[in-house]
Amino acid sequence: MSRQLIVAGFHRSGTSLVSQLLHRAGLFMGFELLGAMPSNAFGHFEDVDVVRLHERLLADNGLTWHVTEPVIPYVAPERWTAMEQLIARRQEHTRLWGFKDPRLCLFLPLWKYLLPDAKVVVVYRHFAESVASLERRHSADLFARRGPASLHRLFWEDPDHALKMWVEGNQGLLAHARAYPDDTLVLSFDDLRDGYPLVHQVNERWGLGLTEIDAVEVFDAAVTQRRPGRQPVADPAVGRRATSTWQQLERLAAPAPAGTGSGDV
Repeated sequence: MSRQLIVAGFHRSGTSLVSQLLHRAGLFMGFELLGAMPSNAFGHFEDVDVVRLHERLLADNGLTWHVTEPVIPYVAPERWTAMEQLIARRQEHTRLWGFKDPRLCLFLPLWKYLLPDAKVVVVYRHFAESVASLERRHSADLFARRGPASLHRLFWEDPDHALKMWVEGNQGLLAHARAYPDDTLVLSFDDLRDGYPLVHQVNERWGLGLTEIDAVEVFDAAVTQRRPGRQPVADPAVGRRATSTWQQLERLAAPAPAGTGSGDV
């Protein structure tokens, strides 16, 4: 019987580090993984087939990954077929597999429909840190002329653009965690950064049999620094939504086991 463990979290929330940890622990993450880039020197650990599928789903709905409003995606028949074929190929290959892509915030209901027994690790990070990291990445990409300049400039044309994206992405994660509490583990990136024993916990909760790897083996403090200060907000209403979303995530988060640290927000 094949089992699945999916990693879901907004961009720049630590999902690559979590996926690297689970990959090293024995979780099959895909036949072809997205490699390293200047903004992610250790690799993204994203299944290229899943990323391309999500990009096509967004395009079908006239969207890019810059989603700032609620979306109920239209799914064409050929996309359902592509998802089913992707699942079948992995089921034939291994008994335990998963994938990660920040766009999952928008598409978790589709995957849960096709994989009703899948377990999900939801990783969230404070909006001030995620937004700052996202804006730094796209500043660098804009000046290096990597990718479409029009998308990079969105972060400056609307000062709250990244924050709106953070809210919508994490609202999708909240909805999933509330709908499927037994199949979802919600974790603060602060706890993960401070040594939360993730592999041990998913083994204890779901009996996955992964090889236990200490989180400190993949978490590099140099690339996970906390952001001092507060998040600037142009529209107070957006700021209130972000704060409320953060507080709701905090209430759902799995407590850090005794003996691990607890990061400050």
